[in-house]
This record gives sequence, C-alpha cells and structure tokens, in this order.
Amino acid sequence: MKRCGKKMDCREWALFLCLFCIAADSSAKDELPSPRAENEPAPELNLMQTIDLAFRSNPDLRAARERVRIADALIASARAEFYPKLGVSENFVETNTPANVFMYLLNQGRFSFNRDFNHPGFIDNFLTQTSVDQPLYAGGRLRSRRQAAESEQLASKYSLRAAQNELVFHVAEAYYRLIQARNLAQVRQATVDLVQRQLQVVQTRFKAGTAVRSDVLSLEVRMAEAREALITATNQLELSWAILENVMGARLPRMNLPSRLPPAPWTDHIDNVENAVAQAVRQRPEVGAMNGQRQAAVANIEAARAGNRPSVNLFGNYSLWSPNLYNGTNNLFVGLGASLNLFDGGRTRSAVQAAQARVAELAAKQERLLLDIELEVRRAYLALSDAQGRFQVTEQAVAQAAESYREIGVRYEGQAATITQFIDAQSALTSAEVRRTTAQADVEISRANLERAVGRVAEVLGK
Repeated sequence: MKRCGKKMDCREWALFLCLFCIAADSSAKDELPSPRAENEPAPELNLMQTIDLAFRSNPDLRAARERVRIADALIASARAEFYPKLGVSENFVETNTPANVFMYLLNQGRFSFNRDFNHPGFIDNFLTQTSVDQPLYAGGRLRSRRQAAESEQLASKYSLRAAQNELVFHVAEAYYRLIQARNLAQVRQATVDLVQRQLQVVQTRFKAGTAVRSDVLSLEVRMAEAREALITATNQLELSWAILENVMGARLPRMNLPSRLPPAPWTDHIDNVENAVAQAVRQRPEVGAMNGQRQAAVANIEAARAGNRPSVNLFGNYSLWSPNLYNGTNNLFVGLGASLNLFDGGRTRSAVQAAQARVAELAAKQERLLLDIELEVRRAYLALSDAQGRFQVTEQAVAQAAESYREIGVRYEGQAATITQFIDAQSALTSAEVRRTTAQADVEISRANLERAVGRVAEVLGK
C-alpha cells in the first residue's frame, strides 16, 4: 500500500490502525439505541412484587422477626442456667494492716513468728483465683424457666406468622384500592373529555341558532361537576399510592398498573362458612401464639413454687497467693451448699398467685379470641358474597346504562330528546361504571380478607 507515492513504514501502519480502532469505537458509542428499546413499555406492578417487597421492608414485620430473635436469646439464657459458671480473677493488695498481713503471709507460705505483727510494715499480695459454681437442684425453677422460654419462643413464631398473614391482606387491599383509584380516575377523565366534546357541539349549535342558551349552561354546569370529580379522583389516586407505600414500608417507583384488575393469587374455591370457621380455629396463628403464652404461664407457676423448695449448689475455687506473681502458694476450696426458704413474708405465695391469675387471664383472652375469629370469618364470608352479588348487578347496570346513553344520544342528535335527558343518561353511565369499579375491587379485597380470617394467606403464598 502507498500513501502520496511512498510506502508506509511500520510506525505509520501502527498509527493508522490505532486511528481506525478509535474511530470504530467512537461510532459504536454514538450509535443510538434501537427504536424498540426506546419504546419498550415500563414493567407492570403486580401483587406478588408488592408482597415480596413488603416482606423485606415492612417495619412491623421486622419488629416481629426481632421478637423471635429475643425469644431465641431468652431460651439460650434459660438453658445456660444448667451449666456451671467459671470465672477467673486477679487482685493486688499492698497493706500494713496487721490482720491482713498475718493472713497474706500465711497464705503465701512465708509466715514467721519473728515479725512484729503489731507493726508489720507493708506487704504485697497477688491473688490469682479461679472459681466454679454449679447448681445441682433448684426446686424445678430452672427447668420451668426453660420450658417457659421455649413456649414464649413458640408464641413469638406464631406472632410472626400472624403479622405476615395481616401484612399480605393489607398489601392486597392497598394494591386493589390503588387500581380502583386509577380506574376511577380514568372514568372521570373520560367523562370530562366526553362532556367537553358535547359542550363544543352545543356551543356550535348555539352559534348557528339551533340550540338554546340553557343547553349550553346545562353542559357547562355538567363540565364543572365532571372536573370537580376528576380532581377528587386524581387526589385519591395519589393518596392510594401513599397508602400502599405506607403499608409496604418502602418507596415505590411509579410503575405501570395492570390495565384490568387482576385476580388474587389465592384459590377461588370458597368453603362453606362452617368449614371456614373450623379451619380458622385450627390454623389461625393467633391461636397458636395464645397457646404458647398459656404454656409459658403454666411453667411460670412451677417456677414460682420453687421458692418454697430447697436448692443445692456445688462451688469451689483454686487460689494462688504470691508476693510477686512468680513464687507463691496455691490452695483449693470445694464446698456443697444447701438452702431452704423458711419465711419470706409471703413473696413466694404472692408470686404463685400472680402466675395462676396470669393463666386464668390468658384462658379468658383465648376464649375471646376464638369468638372474634369466628365473627371475622362469618363477616368476611358475607362480605365476599355481598361483593360478588354487587359486581354482577353493576355489570348489568353498566350494560343497561351504556345502551340507554347510546339511544338517548341518538335521539338528542335528532333533537328528539332534551339536553337534560342526555346529561342524566351520561351521569347514570358514569355512576354505573364507578360502582362496577368499586365492586370489582371489593370482590378481590373480600377474597383476601376471607383468606386472612381463615389464616391461610401467607401459607398460600408460600411465605
């Protein structure tokens, strides 16, 4: 290859190749993304995404998890009471107190009657000591406390499941209310657009002398009402976003919502109300949490009664007495101690009575809990039946209102119907669409509420 009639040397070839690579890389960087990438739709926010994020970020759920960790730590603490306590200590003393000098010299193995113990002078003493303390019998107090801690741990785990059950429902409720608010805003916006077009037509007719001023005024009033409803619906949509973020405990990117209200991910099969009540009594996590608390309270009764029983401990220590940390005398001390409370002013009796009252209190609370669960299931069952019935009725109402609006619109175009009739038909259609949107959201929320009342929402989702 030649350049300006000359052959290119190696350095010129290298420079040419470098410039070529830089130009190619620059053209690749400046290349615009394909129109498909630009027009790619934003992802839709689905219910499972919101639930997964809520399980990671909801502060109430985090607090419930921490309570489980606290219960785990209390079990470890209760079990540790069965093991010996070992300790080591180092003390240094310099003294001229006659009694202490006498004791330290004796323990160090340096005692001599040649010293004047009335004026012994100063003496140094290093005491290195290892101690052990092992409870052998505590009247059942240690065992009862361990059982109480294990029952409290079980209760905390059930409480975590209860929090998950509640959270799934509240996220589902906020999610469907958000879609409902979006659909309502769309209905209100469509109404404003429709009234705007009709107002323009009537204004044109009025200028042409084929419509009266009252028709224009009626549509202007209708436009003001439609815009007012749109403002309210828009603000409600923003509030629904805020409510969902509050329930989840995290900020949400403004992702697209499904165009149609999606069904919930749990089963469509609904048992009869009696079966649902029986299932709720068996598997509601609140019942399990209450059972755990009652078991812990019963164990605490035995722990309190241990105050009237003897306790036996094994203890001992190994000591090294030295004037300089190097040379000294060691000794061993081992003992067995037993104690029995003869009179404590009624403290043990009061503790037992308090523990027994706690058991009775929890029994009454559990009875109230079961009654409330049964009422929740029955109420949720009826609410779902009501929502499903209302949705079917509103579906028919929308179809009838749409047909009525179409017929009156044709008659109005042919000047066979008044503007009042046309506006009434339009209002009836808008109202029917709003009721259908509300009823459709109520169906899914009622389904979620029934699953929550039975206690199987988190289980259905595998949480």
